[in-house]
Amino acid sequence: MGGNCWLPVTPLLPGSLCLGGIVSAKEPNQAQLGLGAWAIGGSDWGSPQDESTSRRTIALAVERGITFFDTAPTYGDSELLLGRELGPKRDQVTLATKCGPLDDPSDSLEESLRRLQTDYVDLLQLHEVGPDFEGSLEKLDRLRREGKARAIGLCNASASQLVKAHEMVALDTYQAPYNLFDREAEQRHIPFCRKHGLDFLAYRPLASGMLTTRFASASPPTFPEGDHRRMIWWFKGQELSRRLEVIERLSKLAADQAMTLSAFSLKWVLSRPGMAVVLAGARTPEQLEENLSARDGLLDPERVSAVDEAVFQVFRPALAMEHALAEAAGWEPRERFIVEHLDGLTSCDSIAAEWSDGSEPALMGAQVRQFVDQLQAAGMVEFR
Repeated sequence: MGGNCWLPVTPLLPGSLCLGGIVSAKEPNQAQLGLGAWAIGGSDWGSPQDESTSRRTIALAVERGITFFDTAPTYGDSELLLGRELGPKRDQVTLATKCGPLDDPSDSLEESLRRLQTDYVDLLQLHEVGPDFEGSLEKLDRLRREGKARAIGLCNASASQLVKAHEMVALDTYQAPYNLFDREAEQRHIPFCRKHGLDFLAYRPLASGMLTTRFASASPPTFPEGDHRRMIWWFKGQELSRRLEVIERLSKLAADQAMTLSAFSLKWVLSRPGMAVVLAGARTPEQLEENLSARDGLLDPERVSAVDEAVFQVFRPALAMEHALAEAAGWEPRERFIVEHLDGLTSCDSIAAEWSDGSEPALMGAQVRQFVDQLQAAGMVEFR
């Protein structure tokens, strides 16, 4: 570990509206289940599937009451598929798409409108924060005023960037990953959205498929070539072991409720305060049906507490040992900050949020956990 201890940077993955108050972000019982279209679009999710299966899945979603569809130009053929299937049903659905941080929002939207077979989208989002995100947001705001986007939002930003963005253009939504493992949005983003009336859109509610029956075992998952999950850090190493241990506990809780692991995990997200739309992906009608079963009521407080306890027992806060504190005095500010805050009580997500409040680049809870793994291997932390 020496004075230049390296903290790995985990990149963000790409992944209701305030449209007249269709969904309130302040009432948890009004959260709706939406369809996240990255997986069905076929890009970076292994072998492509035939269009007929994808369109049957989309059609079933509408038939079963799904009205919110979230896509992006980078999600393979998802915009084309949604356009072909939902074009005749445009007035029945809410379409949300995105533009990239380096794209011209107007040009990007025009291409999306062509693929989606519509002359407007209900929500246009900036997919990630780029070097000139202020300029991009101003262009999104102009498109909103022109009526080509009924509402605008931001995705994958730090808390300070979200605050700055909303001060500039009065955002309607914010979208971020949120599931029972990855909960750093609880620290700053969800409270901000609730306070200022933004609808919070939760993507990756099943942790990229980890919280499904397929992974309800102690075996490491395998993915085909072309599947982005081959590179995701939580499918590897100590983090994988931790999550599989939690899944074993969760599977018992789900079985007690006569539910599948995925439905139980989705119901947990739908039951959390501050949710407006929970975006779950599905590539087949069978996967969609499993997701839909999560809509039948919310988890009671006792079950929510049981989930939280199952996660906490595995993701315990670390305590830095005295010699770690002494050695960290000569490290870089970010690494030193983490070690100084490992008090055996504070979560990795809380440490990341506190650092990100006043320092750049922003820190993610996942990065803190990876660093704690390094410290544990070096005998510098303990867990009580």
